[in-house]
Amino acid sequence: MQHRTCRYGADCKFSHDIPEFTAEEEDAHEAYLDWRRQLRQMAMHTGHYNAVWTGALAILEDDTYREWQQSVARDLADDEIGGLIKIRQTEKFCMDKVNDNSQVFRVATPFLKVLTHHSLCDSLSVDVYVGKIYRYFGGINGETAILFLSDLARRSLSMLEQEASPPAGWEPDTTCTLLLDCLLRLVRRERKALLDDNVPKLFKDLQKLVALLRQKVEFGPAIDRCTSCLDTMRRLMESATLVLGDPDEGLPERRGKSGPVRLTFPVDIHVPGGSHDNDNADITKIQILPTHGEIISKHPEYLPTTDFLQAHFLQDPVRRHIDTAFRLLRHDTFGPLKDALNRFLADDGKPTSNSHQLMDNNIRAHVYDRAQIQRVFVRPRTGLEAILTFATPHQLRNSSPADRRRWWQESSRLEPGSLACYVAHDDGKKRSLFFIVTQKSTEEQNEDPQKSTLVPKRSDPTITLKLATESQECLALLIRLHTSKHSGVLVDLPGIIPDTFVPVLTNLQRIMTDGELPFSQWILPTPGSIKERPQQLTIPPPAYARKRGFVFKLNSITREGSGPLRLNPSTSHEDIDFDKFEKSTGLNRSQCRALITALTREYALIQGPPGTGKSYVGVQLVRTLLAHKKEASLGPILIICYTNHALDQFLVHLLNCGIEKIIRIGGQSRCEELEGKNLRVVSSSIAKSTVENRVLGEAFNGVEEHLSTAGHCLKPLHLARKGRPNRELLSRYLPRRHPTIWRQFPDRGEVDGEGWTRVGGDSRWILVEFWIKEMIDQQTGVLFESIDGAKTYRQRIDGVHADVNRRAVRQADVVGVTTTGLARNIDMLRRIGSKVIMCEEAAEVMEPHLISAMMPGVEHLIQIGDHRQLRPQIQNYLQFSMETQAGLAYQLDRSQFERRAVGEPGLAPLPVAQLNAQRRMRPEISRLIRRIYPRLEDHPSVLNLPDVVGMRQNLFWLDHEHPEDSKDDGARVKSYSNAWEAEMATALVRHIVRQGEYSSSDIALLTPYTGQLQKLRAALSKDFEVFLSDRDMEKMVLDGFGDDTAKDIDPTSHKTVEKKALLKTIRLATVDNFQGEEAKVIIVSLVRSNMNCKVGFLRTENRINVLLSRAQHGMYLIGNSRTYRNIAMWADVHEQMTEMKATGDSIALCCPRHPDTPIECSEPDDFLRYSPEGGCDLPCDRRLEPCGHQCSASCHSQALHDAFPCPQPCPRFRTTCNHACPGLCGQKCKPCVVKVDNVELPCGHIHNKVLCYRTLDRKQIKCSVEVEKVVPGCGHKVFVECFRDVTSEIFCCPTPCDRIHPCSHPCPGTCGKCRVKDKDGKITFSHQVCQKTCARPYSTCNHLCPKKCHQGQECGSCARPCEVRCPHSKCSSQCQKPCAPCIEKCAWSCQHQGQCTMPCAAPCDRLPCDERCTRRLKCGHQCPSLCGEECPQGYCQICCSRKDDRVDLLEFKTYEEIDLNETPIVVLGCGHFFTAETLDGLVGMHEVYTTDKTGRYNGLKDLSVLANAVPSCPDCKRPIRQFATKRYNRVINRAVMDETSKRFLTSGRQQLAKLEKRLQDLEMTLERNREAFKTGPKRDLKKRWEASSNLSQEAKRLSRDMSLEHQPAKKLLDAVLTFQLRQRAAGSLEQAMDSLNIDDSAPASLPTSATPTYDQQITLGAEMVYIKAEEVVLQDAFNLSQDLRDAALDVLKSCKHVVTAASAAKLPRLVIAASLSYGRIVQLHERSRRKHVNAAHDEINGTDQLKEEEEEDRVDTAKKLLGDALVLCDNIPNTESEREAIEGTLRLFTTEWYEEVTPEELAAIKTAMVSGSGGIATHSGHWYNCANGHPFAIGECGMPMELARCPECNAPIGGQGHVAVSGVTRAENIERA
Repeated sequence: MQHRTCRYGADCKFSHDIPEFTAEEEDAHEAYLDWRRQLRQMAMHTGHYNAVWTGALAILEDDTYREWQQSVARDLADDEIGGLIKIRQTEKFCMDKVNDNSQVFRVATPFLKVLTHHSLCDSLSVDVYVGKIYRYFGGINGETAILFLSDLARRSLSMLEQEASPPAGWEPDTTCTLLLDCLLRLVRRERKALLDDNVPKLFKDLQKLVALLRQKVEFGPAIDRCTSCLDTMRRLMESATLVLGDPDEGLPERRGKSGPVRLTFPVDIHVPGGSHDNDNADITKIQILPTHGEIISKHPEYLPTTDFLQAHFLQDPVRRHIDTAFRLLRHDTFGPLKDALNRFLADDGKPTSNSHQLMDNNIRAHVYDRAQIQRVFVRPRTGLEAILTFATPHQLRNSSPADRRRWWQESSRLEPGSLACYVAHDDGKKRSLFFIVTQKSTEEQNEDPQKSTLVPKRSDPTITLKLATESQECLALLIRLHTSKHSGVLVDLPGIIPDTFVPVLTNLQRIMTDGELPFSQWILPTPGSIKERPQQLTIPPPAYARKRGFVFKLNSITREGSGPLRLNPSTSHEDIDFDKFEKSTGLNRSQCRALITALTREYALIQGPPGTGKSYVGVQLVRTLLAHKKEASLGPILIICYTNHALDQFLVHLLNCGIEKIIRIGGQSRCEELEGKNLRVVSSSIAKSTVENRVLGEAFNGVEEHLSTAGHCLKPLHLARKGRPNRELLSRYLPRRHPTIWRQFPDRGEVDGEGWTRVGGDSRWILVEFWIKEMIDQQTGVLFESIDGAKTYRQRIDGVHADVNRRAVRQADVVGVTTTGLARNIDMLRRIGSKVIMCEEAAEVMEPHLISAMMPGVEHLIQIGDHRQLRPQIQNYLQFSMETQAGLAYQLDRSQFERRAVGEPGLAPLPVAQLNAQRRMRPEISRLIRRIYPRLEDHPSVLNLPDVVGMRQNLFWLDHEHPEDSKDDGARVKSYSNAWEAEMATALVRHIVRQGEYSSSDIALLTPYTGQLQKLRAALSKDFEVFLSDRDMEKMVLDGFGDDTAKDIDPTSHKTVEKKALLKTIRLATVDNFQGEEAKVIIVSLVRSNMNCKVGFLRTENRINVLLSRAQHGMYLIGNSRTYRNIAMWADVHEQMTEMKATGDSIALCCPRHPDTPIECSEPDDFLRYSPEGGCDLPCDRRLEPCGHQCSASCHSQALHDAFPCPQPCPRFRTTCNHACPGLCGQKCKPCVVKVDNVELPCGHIHNKVLCYRTLDRKQIKCSVEVEKVVPGCGHKVFVECFRDVTSEIFCCPTPCDRIHPCSHPCPGTCGKCRVKDKDGKITFSHQVCQKTCARPYSTCNHLCPKKCHQGQECGSCARPCEVRCPHSKCSSQCQKPCAPCIEKCAWSCQHQGQCTMPCAAPCDRLPCDERCTRRLKCGHQCPSLCGEECPQGYCQICCSRKDDRVDLLEFKTYEEIDLNETPIVVLGCGHFFTAETLDGLVGMHEVYTTDKTGRYNGLKDLSVLANAVPSCPDCKRPIRQFATKRYNRVINRAVMDETSKRFLTSGRQQLAKLEKRLQDLEMTLERNREAFKTGPKRDLKKRWEASSNLSQEAKRLSRDMSLEHQPAKKLLDAVLTFQLRQRAAGSLEQAMDSLNIDDSAPASLPTSATPTYDQQITLGAEMVYIKAEEVVLQDAFNLSQDLRDAALDVLKSCKHVVTAASAAKLPRLVIAASLSYGRIVQLHERSRRKHVNAAHDEINGTDQLKEEEEEDRVDTAKKLLGDALVLCDNIPNTESEREAIEGTLRLFTTEWYEEVTPEELAAIKTAMVSGSGGIATHSGHWYNCANGHPFAIGECGMPMELARCPECNAPIGGQGHVAVSGVTRAENIERA
């Protein structure tokens, strides 16, 4: 129940909704709490133990308890609650000899059921808790649990052997199953338990127990499970020595034993191990990806044979089979890559730029030179990633960015998820590092260092990757290559996708570890001699069907009106009435036999030749099994396919049959019907439990903490990469690692640019570089631990999500997944309880993939496929395919289906149910494959299939002698093509499509090679849209047709090449990727045509079979028969087709209109010549409809005829006018477009050239004559086109708006846009936003604001470059930043007025000189400027070209008209020049100098008044600067210093405002997160207060930076005083600087003798921010019960300083704020002191007394300051909130701090006090109040026995001898709560 409301209300980011429980769920919750109460109890008797474990079992059994089932695991793993103790006590109780068997098994049975229950063990969310339970249950190395199980086994064995009366309710089969299940779960979690000395004895006892049970018939089903567990246990025990013990033991050849099948000739058995760092006899220790040592090894890879007759180093057939599958699959994936890398890495002396060594036809790779690891970083979601840069591919170097972007987007290179290998030099040796691409981006990045792009603006492409193997060695290599900046090559491997093979290989390792493989008795030889095995095996029904009384009810698949149909799984096939089955189900005889076989065998094989309906049989099987799902507890039926396409097809079939509860796992589905069935969608609706949310919260926090640490570790590594080591880098490392050495570094001396002190030569750099290397190694180690820790937490997160998926999947009837998806989700799928697995297209599935599906608990495996069609696809064809001589020893492309259907040496074939009736091919076509299927029958439905329209024959082989295309030497393309066949096939496709009888999906064009596929795609794309499957697209890319071959496709064709929906396109495919599909017409390009008669791919019967069995109505082969006839099956096919007269060098077409006309085509051009339109070359003799004209086209099909438009002139007359129709007869007449003149419109205006059809409705013609109209409402007169209605609601008056914005700019809108009506019809004005440039001057400079007009907002600070400049230097900062004044000596001097004695930036103290300069210019004439100024070259009055420039603004004279001797000129920095008399008046020289009666300057004026602005040029308005003219330095320097001071203050105020905003956010953040922090797992106060600490430091820094010493005026004054001392004229100079006051709050003229004052508001304001930040931390510490009293004292000192300084500076608001903070902190200090006082002292000692007095002084000071602040509030407006805060704080000093405890809080306190390991018991203890009413509790008996002090008020509490001290009373209100 929720007792309080959230203080954040609707703004809180957490949900406070209380879930509503049903009555059943409430009961379940109460039952769970009652069980938890029992768990806490310490009772030790049979009834208590039984109640605890039966209660836990009841919760786990009932799904109503789902929310609490996970809580059981958590509580059992919780030591405080007592779960672990209860487990240990239960073990001891059961092993106690005192207890009899009845007592023991009454407790042990529910205990073992709980430990092995699926709700506990199958939940991935609580796997951490379950692991802890089993570790505690097992004890050290499982010893305790082994003894416990051994005792139970002995007790059970004893009762069975003695045949004594068993205890009531004891079931020996259940006990045996529980013992074995618990033992297996224990040893899988604690592998060292297998080495326990008691395990062999326990195993023998369990064997005896099973043997005794086997003698009892009633225990049959349970015995099967026990026998399987014993086999698994035996297998684990045999492997324990090899895996965990001495590697020399357990190997057969080292023990003198041979394998299970002996050769007649003895051979040595090779045992892998020791050849390199990844060579191991135990595959569980082999890394999936190749290691460096493995790649460079010269030893051949150990590849075991799949022949069971050959010797192997492992005896056990299961372990041997898994070992072989793992090694062969791994080598198939990486073998060619390792060979290529081995050659490349062999020579360390060669540079990595020799990437041509990696170009190998055996691998599919793209190589990029100049690759370098640019950056390493961590991301919250993906962890550690790296960005690699590489050289632009050569084909893109001259391309535009748009072309490069398009190329990368269309290319399959560097796709996310693909593998990449980086090769570079490390310590002089080539090293390789594997990555996985995580992000491929072609978008422009905005300088984000953590984002990559393949299309950068000015740099090389970049790609984001992550380590494929996150080992410490790989991480260290990554960091070394990153910091060393070594370049190498990046190898992109598009054919290797880790997600497709890593899960499978990992699962094989897991199966090897678990040692359990269901159905091993049917797929592997027995451990005994193979010769003893019977040749004909009898496979029993599934375990669930072997239960007594079980019968299959087939009503779900019977026809309406049929009677009940049942099948007893134990009935022999000879006794089954198949006629009845056929009649009831509608299945044919072979389908019925297959259905019955699949249902009555636990391991069933169904062979379905092409077109026999094997998918249909599979659907009927699923329907039948689902009818028994509940009865047999089948769980979800798992459907497995190798391809996504096959999986989608099968699941859609199930949907069409009404099966809706389907879940599709994986995101590669292209089927819209399955989108809502995807696991991702379904699981999103599954709610997480409380335990899962808690685990997620802890895990996400853990990930965040570890990644944060990783990010800090990377910072010094990034510094190390920047170049030569510097002092900053080592300052992070040496003080911690070598503090003594660090202290020896001097703080003074000659420091270079890198921060080092020069004390010696370069030899010391060796030591520095050693330190850097040591630092990198250390940081790398910490980085690895952080990444590894985050990975562990991520696994917990994944476990929770997987468990949510598990709960979703358990609700389904059918679950569909590919073999790769199954391996990827194996942890989840092993826990869903599936007993039935069906594998579709099983003959295409590699056996290593299928092994993953054979999960523990599966009782029924059905494989449907055809091993006579395509075999599994492998990468290393030459080495591993059974079609090659080298591959016969391995046969990796042999599926388990084929292996068991055909049999092998030492293993007899299993019975296979074959389907015989085909419903696809016409008999002529099906006849071709009867060589393979002798019993294949044609269904009556295919006997009368229609002929192919447009063709003379339905089956034909077009023979030719045109050779295949030759391959250029060195070509990387591994495929073949035949240009003539491509043209011929394309022409034939066009001909058939033109018949109009077939949709494009009815025609498929097949070829065995991707090279030919590319040519056909390019040719067909000119007329059709071409569909290619994903697998064909991938195959083309991998064979080299992905990047550069697209140019072969005509971009101008009217149909572009793209992937479309299947039913809308021409289907083009390779033979291998068309299995399982069909089309009405199949055209085949065989490609190969050579003198050597090399057939290539189509030499095997499997591929030939697939090729010949796809067509329904017709099939046409195009190929060289001479080349193919040397293959037996092709020879047979050619012979049969020859007998049918279906071969020849020309193909016969048939014209639908003229069937008797012979048409023979032997060349592609013949189709255009003899059948141009799909008919014949005769003219069409049919009449066009409906006009009746004769068709003028060549003979064509009816479809084309109906679409042919009549080309005759239109004979029809119009009814609207007399103009003739200009169109054709076959076209619809269009409106008349003849132009008509003199058309009078309704408005009276006359229009010319009006289209005729428009005159029919003249009201619709818009009159464009402009007329004047008055707009109603506003009354404006406007000129508009006549047709416009100004009274319309949509008309907007175009008159410009006359509103003037506050910014003085006119409104840019119009009357119609600004004047609008509201909902009530009232006129309102909504003016447009001003779009003009602001152009307001900044307050701190002469620049104008360049932003768009922003009325109502400040312009902000000027961001333009600063223009302050003098003869010595110039400012390089932005204009908004204050400049440091130049304190060099002023450069202004002349012979008449002498030298200025002031610093350069100060106002000059000399008089201007009015004499003309006597120096000569370069031209030889006298200088035209004044004495003391720089001579302006190029401004000679005689020589220059600017004589017409106006220079005298008083008399408006030109340069040529003035007399330079009377009025010399002054040239400004902008280039403009004027007479001195003109400029003197404009710049305001009279404000700084005094003059005599004649106007000559004779003295200096006081500069106490601030300048308005820096003077500017009269023409261009650019400021006049000191570097150009010195005459006006006194005026300019005064204005520049005023500007600099304003900038200084403005910058300070802005920084102060930001700090105050951060302070507010900090206070809210701490308040919001406080409660969560209190209950969090880790209370890191330093991290919690880190933001406050940073804020305090920045506030101090701002206060220091804004202090007196840093103010520009102070710096300049110091320089002036220095010059005064030098000139011995200090008094006069100090008076001259009086005007440099920067207090802009009240500028005033100060006396010339006064000392300048400075603004302290910012300085004190920053110090106030520091105080408030510390106050926030102190408040937070008090709420968290932390003692920070010492820190409070320092803050109080700062408060008093601010009060004093602010009072002196007359800043009353700061005085109030500081006083208020002082009072609050004193109050916090007083509370904290009371809270943390030592309660054990009876008396206050002297030190405490002194502290008490100091506290009283602080309280008095606080009261005084608060009182003074209250008075200040009376004199300052708008201080109501401050007054309330002060009065509230004063009240705290006058009253005792105590809050009344609510009843709810009393109950919570009591619950907390009496619970937990340290709480008082519920039946004892009492509550009391101290003399001041503060409650406390006394445990045990509840009576006072010792003295203490109240922690709140320090009053005496407790007592002695059960007598309380004076003042203590009983707290009856709490007692009754």
